[in-house]
Amino acid sequence: MSSPLSPGLQTGDSQDTLFAELLEQVADLSDQLVFLHRLIPQALALDSKERAAELVQEAATLINTPRAALHLDGHWVSDAPGWLRDRPAPRRPTVLPAGSMHTGAPYADAWRPTAVLLIPCQSGWLAMWGKRQFQAGERSLIEALAKLLDAALQAQQARVEAERYALQQRDRIQAHAVWRAVAPETLVTPAGYHLNLLSQPASDFGGDFQFQEGDWVVVGDVSGKGLPAAIITAMFATAFTVAARNATLSGGLTEALHDHLERSGAFCTLAAMQIRPDGALRVFNVGHPPVLLRRADGSLEEIRASAPPIGTFPLLHLELERLWLHPGDALILYSDGLFEAETPGAEPYGLDRVFDLASRVPPGAFNQAALQDLGAYEIGDDLTLLTLQRDWQARGAHRTLPGDLADLPLIGDALREALPATHPALMPAELAVTELVVNAIRHGGATRVDLRVHACGDDALLTLTDNGSPFDPTRQDERSAGELREHGYGLLIARRCSREWHYARKGALNRQTLRLRAPAPAAPGALSDLAAQLL
Repeated sequence: MSSPLSPGLQTGDSQDTLFAELLEQVADLSDQLVFLHRLIPQALALDSKERAAELVQEAATLINTPRAALHLDGHWVSDAPGWLRDRPAPRRPTVLPAGSMHTGAPYADAWRPTAVLLIPCQSGWLAMWGKRQFQAGERSLIEALAKLLDAALQAQQARVEAERYALQQRDRIQAHAVWRAVAPETLVTPAGYHLNLLSQPASDFGGDFQFQEGDWVVVGDVSGKGLPAAIITAMFATAFTVAARNATLSGGLTEALHDHLERSGAFCTLAAMQIRPDGALRVFNVGHPPVLLRRADGSLEEIRASAPPIGTFPLLHLELERLWLHPGDALILYSDGLFEAETPGAEPYGLDRVFDLASRVPPGAFNQAALQDLGAYEIGDDLTLLTLQRDWQARGAHRTLPGDLADLPLIGDALREALPATHPALMPAELAVTELVVNAIRHGGATRVDLRVHACGDDALLTLTDNGSPFDPTRQDERSAGELREHGYGLLIARRCSREWHYARKGALNRQTLRLRAPAPAAPGALSDLAAQLL
């Protein structure tokens, strides 16, 4: 019978056991420190999902596990055997003991029974396998790794989004600069005029545009918004430069723009005016809202679109309307962002309000007044407002004749107010205008005739409007020289003195615009009286 161990020997064995346990804990702690020391810096520098998968495999190697795989955002980032691919994502950290899961044929990696460690993370899960068991400490380390991966991947995604946002912002800034180069916030005011512009895009860059090309001022609206519309705007500005130099403006615009717009499913409205220093303008409107001709007394005329928007149908003909801006007269251009603005109850601002505002408010205050009016409305589109007003302080005159031939002396009063007494066009202008007014009253039944006139050098620029029946005197046949009757001598004077003479029917009004200049003096020996000169 053996003797019992001495108390000293038992105490020594206990100490050895305790010492061994401490060594094992220190070893585990050392392994954990190595683990964290190697993986944390790499995780902080993570720049892709592929690098995350490599990091998971490296962590598996540190805990003596042959294989690992990472599943992120619905996809396997690294190779995974078929038996693992078929498994649903774990809801919590799980260790499947060796033999509890079938990993044999036809799957790969079936050479020996293996435990499987499954750890969920925020954007997916990871798996490790290839050894018989996982220690509690190893599981804790891999859980810590999953949390580290979550934080690192979120930080990496934040960096990617920040870089993408910075790139987008840079592109938007560059695109805005390009758009503003062809749609500037200010335009050069032509001599003798006052120009006011408001350009308020719905986003950083819009489909509305305005620019100047030579003596042209152009306002338009490209379908759509944002960058695509801005690109077409830039293309259009370049194309108009070419088209303006074309023999036929309509042909140039069609050739430069129509096919491209049609192919891209876009279209463009356009209103443009060619401005002379003397107040003479050529205006055209292609699919744009009505351009308003506002006279100094507040009366309005519309210049409506004479063709559909460019890009819808080929522009076969472009109608250029010729008109004079007399002192105080103005043209008002605007985009659909004005009259399509709506109240919260879906009531549009409407064209009637636009016309009423244009008639009531001086042109120089129109833009600001429109913005104040829109205070109760939601502007859902780009907004462009432009007014061009002839200098109201320039010399000119306006008279209204009430349709009574007894008031014909008012014609002479108006001409002498606008023209110097020595102006060479004064006498022929009085004869020609008197004839035209008589025709409008006597034969057209006009009850109101408005005469507007101003001078430019040796020219007298006149606009006659009347509410009589439609009548185009520019198309009337000339009578023989001695016949002093309507459509005869007076029309002959108008033709001989006119450098320009245009007629347009504007709603219920006849409008005539004339540029009159005295005919050259008769040659020596010819008849000296004015009638002979006019022949």
